[in-house]
Amino acid sequence: MNQARIIIIGAGPAGLCAAISAGRALSGKQAEILILEGSAEAGKKLLISGSGQCNFTNNLATDLFLASCEEFGNYLKPAFYSLNNTSLVELINAAGCKHLVREDGKVFPAGMKASEVRDALLNQVRQAGAKLSYEARVASVEKMASGGFKLKLLSGQNLGCDKLIIATGGASYPQTGSDGQGLKLAKSLGHQAVPFRTALGNVELVGFGEYATCAGASLQQMELSFISGKQKHIAIGDLLFTHSGFSGPVILDNCHRVRAGDEISVCLLPNADILIGELKKRGRGITTLNALQATGVPRSLLTVMLKRLSLSSTLALESYNKAALSPLLKILKSFRFTIAKVQDISSSMASAGGIPLAEINAKTMQSRLCPGLFFAGEIMDYSLPTGGFNIQMACSTGWLAGSSAAKTL
Repeated sequence: MNQARIIIIGAGPAGLCAAISAGRALSGKQAEILILEGSAEAGKKLLISGSGQCNFTNNLATDLFLASCEEFGNYLKPAFYSLNNTSLVELINAAGCKHLVREDGKVFPAGMKASEVRDALLNQVRQAGAKLSYEARVASVEKMASGGFKLKLLSGQNLGCDKLIIATGGASYPQTGSDGQGLKLAKSLGHQAVPFRTALGNVELVGFGEYATCAGASLQQMELSFISGKQKHIAIGDLLFTHSGFSGPVILDNCHRVRAGDEISVCLLPNADILIGELKKRGRGITTLNALQATGVPRSLLTVMLKRLSLSSTLALESYNKAALSPLLKILKSFRFTIAKVQDISSSMASAGGIPLAEINAKTMQSRLCPGLFFAGEIMDYSLPTGGFNIQMACSTGWLAGSSAAKTL
């Protein structure tokens, strides 16, 4: 049985960064670090991120970056401190990949090609002395009584290692290799598994047909309530109408909180009664549709709303009394829909679910149930917003897992 000191399963950003940090920590100790990649290419999901442009981090200050991670920020703090956004940019730059920062803080490779980031990480892996084996799919893992782990590949080959890092990703875009196989391996070593579900996906809505004409309409900084049973989560962000429902950052970042049958409520105008009252006074003789456009609500959306409420768009706004406008005021304050479907996980940009965070030591990424086992990246049960946070934290958790594994040798 071939033996390595550290084996890393998965050659995405988490696995590659784990190899780099472990290799650097063990420099001069002749330790063998082996990455096992199930496909014929490293970082296949990374290559399609951001439509192939790869927004790999965000240049927010540390406190704001972690705050953007919401309920997961505190848990991920040690990992981020081990490799923060500045350090990741420096790591990429040092391997020949320059970067650019957009006005919104998103960081991209200067050439706007994801392959530049992937290749930079591979260069750093080679410099760290780690080896990479392709089409090496792990069939099973066993914890040895004498310590260490035994791995059996689908090819029939057996491998052994002292420390094991599972960085196999989630379950979105399974054709890239993120097919949930890592959860089966973790379960065989005693871990629980929260089923993977869609993250960073769109939602289809019940009874949305009439609003299909609003597809493409965008609303900035809307307040949305995501309602699942007795739980309600409020978020603010940009909303985009599609032909069948909602998209945009505020939907992508929060779709993991809901499922079919749950509800979404959009507060289009929190002060609708006051604002429309002022419009009635100021806009005498102006048609209802033209007057309401001053609210900032898209004309296409107002047109459908007025039709649904049997309000004439051509009558002057002041011709309607408070009682007649009451249904409109209500819908402007709470534009509410039932979710028909959340985008399928196979086509979503990321997944939520995986190994419960309570089973992983945040300070080391080591399993609390199986000593010598470490986790990194999307296989862990956290969900982060768009904007470079997911790739950054995959790299950060990988970096911490690799350095921690090396320290325990």
